[in-house]
Parts: sequence; structure tokens; C-alpha cells
Amino acid sequence: MQKLNISLLVFFVQVLLQFPLEANAQIEEARSSPQSIKLIKTRAYERGLPPNLFAELSFKDDNGNGILEALESASLNIKLINRGKGKAQGLTISVEDNLFDSALLFESKSLDVIEAEHSADIFLPIKARIGIKTAEHKLKIMVMEYFGYDMDPAYLVLNTEEYHPPQLSFSGIEIIDAGEGTGAIVEDGLLQAGELVKAKIVVQNIGQSPATNTTYSVVSADNNIYLEKNTGNLGTISSGEVKEFWFTISPNKRVSTEGNLPLYLTVKENAGFGNLENIPLPVSLNQKPPNTEIVTVKPNVETLKKQIARFEFTSKKFTANVGNIINVKTVDESKTKRKNSVAVVFGIENYKELPPAPYAANDADLMKLYFEKRLGVEKVVLYKNEEVSGFVFDDVFNPDNGELQKAMVKGETELFIYYSGHGVPNKTGDETYLFPSDGKVSRLETQGYPLTKFYHNINKLGAKSVTMILDACFSGATRTTEKIKTENLVAMKGVHLKITKPWLLYNNFTVINSSTEDETSLGYDATETGLFTYYFAAALQGKADENNDNKITLGELKKYVTDNVMETSRKISGLQTPEFYGDENTVLVEW
Repeated sequence: MQKLNISLLVFFVQVLLQFPLEANAQIEEARSSPQSIKLIKTRAYERGLPPNLFAELSFKDDNGNGILEALESASLNIKLINRGKGKAQGLTISVEDNLFDSALLFESKSLDVIEAEHSADIFLPIKARIGIKTAEHKLKIMVMEYFGYDMDPAYLVLNTEEYHPPQLSFSGIEIIDAGEGTGAIVEDGLLQAGELVKAKIVVQNIGQSPATNTTYSVVSADNNIYLEKNTGNLGTISSGEVKEFWFTISPNKRVSTEGNLPLYLTVKENAGFGNLENIPLPVSLNQKPPNTEIVTVKPNVETLKKQIARFEFTSKKFTANVGNIINVKTVDESKTKRKNSVAVVFGIENYKELPPAPYAANDADLMKLYFEKRLGVEKVVLYKNEEVSGFVFDDVFNPDNGELQKAMVKGETELFIYYSGHGVPNKTGDETYLFPSDGKVSRLETQGYPLTKFYHNINKLGAKSVTMILDACFSGATRTTEKIKTENLVAMKGVHLKITKPWLLYNNFTVINSSTEDETSLGYDATETGLFTYYFAAALQGKADENNDNKITLGELKKYVTDNVMETSRKISGLQTPEFYGDENTVLVEW
């Protein structure tokens, strides 16, 4: 017994000797001082010259829309830079939420040291569980240093979005009793006993969230009905998306001919909220099934009108960027050269009698750069703000004596036109106008330039090809951004427009509109450009190159711009849908 006690004493003494006294002191200090950093040191900290910490902040969520939705992950990324003469020691980087939501998860990190003139990258994961509430969180970002050389706090303002479940819906079934793989007694589009037919089932997601890892099965409660290929996986079904699958049915002669056959459909999605469970199928012998019905699913605009994540800070030691913002203000020169080509670029942000069109002047500068460096246009003429005054549109586009016709060689010149600014409809909605910066609203029909005349005159110039790009809306509303709300133009918002689309008459025209006639074209505060123009430039940089052949076709441009503008616009202020008209096989740029 005595030997056992001595052994235990020796063991405890050894443990105490191995445990650093310095760590004991650190723990005791943390207990006695609520302001101290609660960090067990893994190395000795020595006071010396002070550090001088700077931070670059960025935020990225899974889908890149700047809103943290239920089941989504994100990352708060902090690059800490020590520009002082001493090292920064015993650092803790933590986040504190002004709200309490147990479904919002984030982590803190610790770091031993950043030497003078060195930096460290910190990644703080953020996760929204399925029970997240819709709210605006103000996450306080704190960087604490052992000797008190802390940074001032910064804040990540982050909107969270509650879970809007998918909802799978049976849309219809079709019987195919002719062709390969079928065995019909009578090919009449009906199912008879003794036949083997194909059945096509159509399902749709009518909920607001994607249905992921979607599986299906069709079962029969009658052993006299034989089914094949009746299980499978449909993958992800986006909100509003329709998918179909095929299987075979063969009822033998013992099957009852009264009422629907005992066939049941089950479709399940990963989260389990929008499932279809044992839905009876409307299939009867000798009867045609009901017609397929597809539902138009509109996004819940009110819940989607959320500001994207943003950083707030007062210290000049912080810089910040949010999401996947692409730097479109610089671009490499392509190998595309259009030797006989002209571009005319208009950007009207400031009007004397109308509200501003935010960032339109920036749009014009940006597009001039892309016409020259990316599209290889030989001559680019730029008009901005007060330069677009009086009867400048007629001065430029008049096919008889305008400035543009002097630069044209009929049948040879490639012509590009870009316009960013307000498009103004008249009160009856039967005409829309480009409008000069000094125009008087009361003289819309004399000082404005009607689109029908615009396209007619452009066609008369006789260009080899015309590419028209309009980042303007004609719905009677001003350009909206997250910071700037929409306003009516001369009390005409809501006018039903009678758009004729005259460009469809001309085979050599490519026309790209930033939105449909009844939508608002948006500005994008994050880049200080039009939303459409931002994605248009990103596409030309190479983001639209879907098949990685170092070429961008009109079709690739259309897909990239449309998908991204529609997705981002929903998060700013409703839906914006770009329109593209022209040969989608046309190659715009090569590099």
C-alpha cells in the first residue's frame, strides 16, 4: 500500500514538471482579468517593438450571391499584415453576432505570431443550418493581440435567409405505344391489357429551393402489372424546373379494367421536405391520361430583396471585398482585330430634367475599353453626360449627313453601338426614345430619338454587320441599385409598351438588350457599373468560355450574361432578364 502511494506521488510530480509554469501563469491571468485573451500559449511571448496590424477582408458564400441561405456555407477571409517593426504575438481572431441564432455557426482562430513585414491568411468558416431565420446580422470582427496591440473592430453585415423548401409536383403522364421497345395490340396512344408500352412521367419543382439528389420510383399494387426501369435518379431539380423519366408498363389479361390502375409514384429529394409519397397515377385501360400541366414558378421577390453582404469599418487599416466580384476594369488585349470597324459609345448618367442613371458614365468608359482591347474595334468614339445634348443622336446617326456615315464603307464596315442611360416611353406606350442629357420632358417627341427611327437609320448606313448593345430600360422607371431606389420617369411607369422590335427585319443585326421592355435595368453598387454591363464585360474577359476553346460565341455570351444577371437581380430588386437576338454561332472574341 505504501509503495503504491509513493508511485502515485512520483507520477504526479513528473506531470507537474512537464506542464509549463508559463502556461499556468497565462491561465491564472485569464481567470483574473476578463479583458485578457483567453489563450494558452504554445510559445513564450516577449515584449518588444510594437506591431502595426492591417487587414484585408473578404467574404464568399457558396453560390456567390452575398446572402447566406439555409444549408449554405461561407467563409470570412482575413489577411492580416504586420507593417510594424515588432512582431504581433498571441493573436485571436473572433466573431461576435449582434443577434442570437443557434443555426448560424462560425468559428474563431488563434495564431502565435506574425513577424514584422509578414502576413497570415485566416479563414473563418460560417455555416447556416436549416433552421436559420431571415435576419440581418452584424458580425463584429475582432483581432486581439497578447500585449494589447489590438485592431479596431470591423463588421460584416450579413443577411441570412430562412429555408424555403422545394416542392415536387406530379405534372402528367403520357402513354407511348408505338416505336422501339413497345408491343402494342392497337397503336392508338392508349393502354390495353396485354400490351407493353412506354410511359413518360413529368415532374416539376414548384418550390423556391432546388431539390437535390432527387430519386423516383413507380410501384404497382397488382402483381398482374409488370414494370421495368421504374426507379432512378433525376439529380438536382431547380426551382420551376421540369424533368421527365420513362419506364415501361405491361398489364396482363387478368388486370381489372375498372378505374385507375393501382400504380403509385414516389419522388424524394435530399432534404425530405418536398417529397411526393405514393401518389396514385391517372392511368386507366383504354383511356387517355389527362394533359400535362406545367406551373409558372415565380421567385418570392419580397424575401429575395436583400442587400448582399458588406463590410463596415472606420479604421483606415481595413480594406474589403465581398463575394466573387471580378475586376473588370482591367482586361488583356485579345488577338481579335476588326480592321474596318467603328464603335459609338454613349453613357448618360446626369440629366437636367430626369433623375440620374447611376454609373452610366462608368459603363461607357468600361465599354470603350472592351471595344478597343477585347473586341478589336479599330475606331471608338465616346460621348458622356453633357456631350450627349441637343440633337446629338441625329447628328451622329443621320444616314445622309451624320458623322457616322462619313466613317462607313457600305457593305464592309462592322458597326458597334453601345448606350447606357435612360430609355423613355411616351404616354401611350407606342414609342420609346433615347433621351439627351439636356432634354426637356415636355418635348420628349421632338428632343428624344425614337427607337424605330434609330434602327431604321442605322440600317440605311449599310454596314456589313451591326451589333447593338443597350443597357437601358424602357419601362418608365429609373435604374435601381441596392443603395438607390427606383423613381418614375415623367409619371409613366406602368405604361403598357407596344414594342415592335424592328431589328428583326434586318439579317445583319445583333441586338442585345439589358432587360425586357417591362423590367428595370439595375445598377450594381459593388462595381459601380450597370449590372448587365458588369457581367457583359466579365463574359468578354473569358468567363463565358464554356468549352475552354479561347473563343466566345454569342451563344456563350448569352448564357453567361443571362444566367448571372437573372440570379443577381433577384437579390437586388426583382428580376432582370437580358435579351439576345442574332446568330449564336458568331464568334465575338478570340485570345
